[in-house]
Amino acid sequence: MNILTEQLPTAVEIDDVVYDLDTDFRTCLNIILAFEDPELTSYEKQMVMLELLYKEIPENTREACRLGVKFLDCGEDPEANAAQNEGPGRLYSFNQDAKYIYSAIKQSHGIDFETVDYLHWWKFSYMFLDLREDCFFHRLIHLRRQKNLGKLTKEEKELYYRIQDIVDVPEVRTTEEQIVASEFMRLLKQGKNEAE
Repeated sequence: MNILTEQLPTAVEIDDVVYDLDTDFRTCLNIILAFEDPELTSYEKQMVMLELLYKEIPENTREACRLGVKFLDCGEDPEANAAQNEGPGRLYSFNQDAKYIYSAIKQSHGIDFETVDYLHWWKFSYMFLDLREDCFFHRLIHLRRQKNLGKLTKEEKELYYRIQDIVDVPEVRTTEEQIVASEFMRLLKQGKNEAE
């Protein structure tokens, strides 16, 4: 679809039935925040998406989930994007970076979300992808990318160590993954202590 010549989607068709979507950026951000939540299971994340995105949940929930993710990816094929996204690691979090994203969009596009009743998710996403280089969030993304690639300059390293708590994006791990990692570290320490 071409955003310049076509209306942005507000519904999807599943099994010859048209289902209206809640396309407001706030709704979609809440879905993404659920997907970032390590305490939710995959099933719970899918249910959050179905309940928030669809005004009426389709019977074919498998296809509804596939099309829901495609909608959140602004019409791009999720499987194709997964192959392309193997880059320098996680560069932002809508949860951790909310205040920087808010100010970056206000600075770059003059939009104050407090005064916006409705904004289509795709419009928000396109603005998010086109932020001014002189805003803090854009510089933060650059710093994270350079760090993840191991290419920080001397000046960037100094900046990184000054604002490390802002720069580092925590890994999203499920409770089970955290337990496995903790047990691994415990066994590693135990083995180290026995060797000494």
